[in-house]
Amino acid sequence: MAAETAGLVLRSVTGGYGRSTVLHGIDIEVRPGQKVAILGPNGAGKTTVLRAVSGLVDVRAGEIALGDEPLTGLRPDQVVARGVAHVPQGRRVFPDFTVVENLRAAAYTRGGRDVDDDIAKVLDAFPRLGERSGIRAGFLSGGEQQMLAIGRAVVQRPRIVLIDEMSLGLAPILIKELYGRFDVLFADTPALIVEQNPSVALEHCSYVYVLSNGEVKASGPASEFTSHERLMQAYAGAVD
Repeated sequence: MAAETAGLVLRSVTGGYGRSTVLHGIDIEVRPGQKVAILGPNGAGKTTVLRAVSGLVDVRAGEIALGDEPLTGLRPDQVVARGVAHVPQGRRVFPDFTVVENLRAAAYTRGGRDVDDDIAKVLDAFPRLGERSGIRAGFLSGGEQQMLAIGRAVVQRPRIVLIDEMSLGLAPILIKELYGRFDVLFADTPALIVEQNPSVALEHCSYVYVLSNGEVKASGPASEFTSHERLMQAYAGAVD
């Protein structure tokens, strides 16, 4: 049985690394079942938003909550235990673990319940992983490692999933495959997605936030950002 999903709310979140403040009063909401994209130029603070939710960034002001559970100030392991799955940039998997061992390790918060069923679901969704199930992750291609990273999130049965640059460095045909599988595997699960490819994000998300210099410069339904001019205005912070 899938975990109950929940909405995510960031209210007036300010935070950063050490003495450096990256986020300045960020307000973001992901409703239950909704797919939301964060767009913006390099250095805008997009990845830092996800890291703030996951407890990997010092949040100095504001609140973060998943449903009625506050996440602000929790350790990363506590955030995971509350149902947040984070697929970070760089496809961080255990290189010395096999595909199946990586998937099984992702279920540590579940106590082993029905894990085999979810592993089978992942291997069925990604046949290439099924063919390489006994191979160590360090020997997989970049695309296969991204499949595995997504699969690890599936096995967690999260209430919400955070995705950072899923398409980075991948061929268009593989990007299409990954997002197609993602849409099916997380059909009912809310997601907050950082994506460097705006056209991909606009195709798979229903709502968009545009960040620049650690601030939300524009937001709205994805359909409002299909115009290149509109999107570039948002990147420049020129949208009313």
